[in-house]
Amino acid sequence: MAIELQGFKFTAIAGASLANSQYHFVKLSADMTVIETAALTDIPCGVLQNNPPSGGAAEVMVYGITKIVAGVGALAAGNLIGCDAAATAVVVDPDDVADNYYVGQVVIGCGAGEIGSALVNCASPVIQSGS
Repeated sequence: MAIELQGFKFTAIAGASLANSQYHFVKLSADMTVIETAALTDIPCGVLQNNPPSGGAAEVMVYGITKIVAGVGALAAGNLIGCDAAATAVVVDPDDVADNYYVGQVVIGCGAGEIGSALVNCASPVIQSGS
């Protein structure tokens, strides 16, 4: 069972329809406007907490324990996570050679496409730059 523990959230404008994006990662696209992340190298500003239409109010959790949707592959407690091209959570290896960000750690695991929970801190994303 996934859990949440609210930390810091803010409200932004949905820069596109986010009607099917609850618990996906979002990034800033303009002043106080968010869209889904679309690449491993995107810098997420938080996890979407609702399903707003384009132009609607998007509730974004920046840090805290939030529900997340797992991308390809299962997530296990303790895994470090970042976002993938589908704005879902994926395991990130800090020693990987790709330049992408990790922004949290799984606290309740789940299978691919399922909802788990993670402690996220998108206020201070950590870049992994492999050797």
